[in-house]
Amino acid sequence: MNRTKLGLLGLCAVVLGIMAMSASSAQAFSWLLLNTKMEAVPYLNALLAYRSDTKDLTLFTKEVGIKFAITCSGEETVGISLAAEGKLNTGGKIKYTGCEAYGKGSLEEALGCKVHSAGQAAGTVETGKLKGELVLHELAGGTKELLTKVEPEAGSTGTLATILTEGCVIPESNPVHGVLYARDCEGKATEHKAEHLIVSGPLTSLWVGSDTAEHLETSVSGSVWVLLAGPHLGYLFGWMEP
Repeated sequence: MNRTKLGLLGLCAVVLGIMAMSASSAQAFSWLLLNTKMEAVPYLNALLAYRSDTKDLTLFTKEVGIKFAITCSGEETVGISLAAEGKLNTGGKIKYTGCEAYGKGSLEEALGCKVHSAGQAAGTVETGKLKGELVLHELAGGTKELLTKVEPEAGSTGTLATILTEGCVIPESNPVHGVLYARDCEGKATEHKAEHLIVSGPLTSLWVGSDTAEHLETSVSGSVWVLLAGPHLGYLFGWMEP
């Protein structure tokens, strides 16, 4: 199967080595929606949805000495909405479909095993309950970038997702820990658009299983378009500066 191979932040030219790795709460920022008449409206707990951009979203990792990749061809939000003070509601989830396992940390050796999460059909992985908020990341030279921090509902003690496998060489249970920082790949976080293209951003820190040196070999690739759903479908939205 021919699959697009993307490195971490493959769609954005970002040199992490020159970044000052720090972030602070951006509660002074908030969501702003513009309706079809271009009138500003409150966030109204507007639901968020995903639209695929790249062919696959992929988690590359190493656990107990084994390099492998989990790649999924589809994704959807489950009850994720905008909340007050530049936050996301607590308790939303993300569901990934068409998930497969590959060996040696590449997308060339399909392992042929069943991949899923508890209670889900083969090929479907659903995260645990999540929460999120806007944070301000300061880059070298004083430039600042607005990111959306996504983590388990329980914070640092929680699990983003647990990937179960059956019938292959990688562990049967693979808990994914850490925190994901999403960034607007086009640098248009504060522009009001119907869709924003997001990727995994700087400060993202993920690991599978235990937090060991293998932590450094865990990354994600791929991108998705984020848009509003439900009664706010077609509204423009962005991150409003104070």
